[in-house]
Amino acid sequence: MLRRAFLALPPALLLAGPALAAAPPPAKGGEQQPRFISLPVFSANIIRSNRTRGVISLESGLDVPDPKLRARIPLLFPRLRSDLGRRLSYYTSNLAPGARPDLDILSPLLQKQVDVTVGQAGARFVILNVLIN
Repeated sequence: MLRRAFLALPPALLLAGPALAAAPPPAKGGEQQPRFISLPVFSANIIRSNRTRGVISLESGLDVPDPKLRARIPLLFPRLRSDLGRRLSYYTSNLAPGARPDLDILSPLLQKQVDVTVGQAGARFVILNVLIN
């Protein structure tokens, strides 16, 4: 009898999954949209002695509290990816051999590029993950 109860449990959990994953009701002030926008992963080559020595990949996003600016950001994805990739390439071209990337230098550098590309301040650049191969 107990075995039948355990066999019936997984399908019941599968049916209840979407109901459990549903978002909570919006607050009294109206409908809330998420502030965080994930950017596509961009990468740059680390070049030493005229050949590629590695690749740095950066996973990042933007924290945008302003709803008007948040609506404009997806339209700027191609420019953001291009500009941030170019700025990352510039940073890796000046990286000393064997040195690790310094996120205290890289983060403000990329934040400044985001402000220039977006055309105004208000989108905070957040580094989620850095991978070097």
